[in-house]
Amino acid sequence: MSKLVVVIGITGNQGGSVADAFLNDKNWRIRAVTRDPSKASAQEWAARGVEVVRADLDDVPSLTEAFTGAHAVFAMTDYWAPLADPAVRAAAAGAGISANQFCAELEIRRGKSLAVAAASSQVQKTLERFVYSSLPDVSRLTGGKYTHVWHFDSKAAVERFVRHDPAMVASGLSGKASFIHVGLYADNWRRAGTEIQRDPATGGYWHVDISDGSRKQPFIWTRRDTGPLVKKLIEDVQSGARLMGASQVASYREFMAIWAKTLGQKLAGDQGIKQVSNEEFSDATPGDADLKDHLLTCWLFSRDFGYDCGDPEMIYPKDVSSPFLMLSFVWIFLIRVLIATSTL
Repeated sequence: MSKLVVVIGITGNQGGSVADAFLNDKNWRIRAVTRDPSKASAQEWAARGVEVVRADLDDVPSLTEAFTGAHAVFAMTDYWAPLADPAVRAAAAGAGISANQFCAELEIRRGKSLAVAAASSQVQKTLERFVYSSLPDVSRLTGGKYTHVWHFDSKAAVERFVRHDPAMVASGLSGKASFIHVGLYADNWRRAGTEIQRDPATGGYWHVDISDGSRKQPFIWTRRDTGPLVKKLIEDVQSGARLMGASQVASYREFMAIWAKTLGQKLAGDQGIKQVSNEEFSDATPGDADLKDHLLTCWLFSRDFGYDCGDPEMIYPKDVSSPFLMLSFVWIFLIRVLIATSTL
């Protein structure tokens, strides 16, 4: 009899990738959790044979019901969507805190709700693996140097709760949990608007950075490669693992070289890198002062400590891969896919 995997966020990049990884495996069946099963994106999955059920991350009983009977759960939380919601920003202002802090606290509450539901005796009867999409604990790993990387630290707080909270340990959830830390989205250059720019003097392109672009970073083709890694954590890797989700580890200098070659463009600056001051970077970043500070701090910690903050417990795909886990060569596949819609 097939096992049941429950997927949170199936209509997004991470959850959709996880569902794809299990969809054609006869040993598994998929249940998707969404606030609105009637929406078109959810119905597309239903048409592909996925069971789609309603639950809300702010409603633990609904999550408990959705998780009942599951052998594995992929759980994730979204920091960024609430940040763009005017109602959330108004609530933050009413609470007298920044929208960044408000959304971090909201993400922590929702992450804990997912854990509490998975830890319930009703769910624990069948549950074998719980995988949460986390990120490094920047405040702790940098020794308090960088404390405003809200969307990292909020996920790290959820991971800490799952691992160490006495109730989570007593329930058995802690012993069944693993964590994927999704790396830098390799297509961020298309969305951010400030990362790759055209030099008007030469017509070439450069990546705008506060560093010299030489530090190696974990890039991931999120929609393609998250799923196989999560499936590996569920099926083959001992619980407790902290896995970096990376398709390829490379520097931005290497990124720019392949980006330019694939798109047929020339590079400007120092091998496609334009190093700017913190002030110049912030000025070019969209958003209010609080968001600018948040994003600048992301780049600063990554420059100084690396994306994984030097976490000694972090493992990488090379540490768990097998001949059956074939990650995409992100530079070739991703950029070719995006050429048709690239707006340079």
